[in-house]
Amino acid sequence: MKHLVECHCILPLYKNSKKPIYHKFAVYSKIDDAGNVIPKYVNCNNCGIVHLVYEYCKSDIKIGKEDAGSIRTIKDISISLPERIVSVLKEYDSTIDIYEEIEDIFDNDIFPKQIVIKREIIEENQQLKILEIKSKDSFKILSETINTTLIKNWGLINELFS
Repeated sequence: MKHLVECHCILPLYKNSKKPIYHKFAVYSKIDDAGNVIPKYVNCNNCGIVHLVYEYCKSDIKIGKEDAGSIRTIKDISISLPERIVSVLKEYDSTIDIYEEIEDIFDNDIFPKQIVIKREIIEENQQLKILEIKSKDSFKILSETINTTLIKNWGLINELFS
């Protein structure tokens, strides 16, 4: 499951904000049989500080621990993935949560599966690049546009006719 955790660092874009806007980053967590997040340590992708992720969207910052070498990295995960997939992920500058999700797909034979590897907002649209994994040996790159104006207007239309 992908979710966001909040760090105490602030991106340079928000340094001069009156109210601090803390950096959030995506984490891929595995869930146990009881539906709980399996705790793990991760590094913030901005400042490198260590977080203990223990619940959906919750983590504890481990003060004084930056870029711990014992925490899994993209390089560590890459050795367990097909070279063609790693090449695509590198090309799209994918984050570690995407590598972990794809590793989980291969480890548990969860095929077919689609993973968003790039998301950009262009005017009122979200432009997505999707990696479709059909099997251990079959992959495809898809591109999709989501018009957020239509989605917003659909909610308004539903309210008017409800």
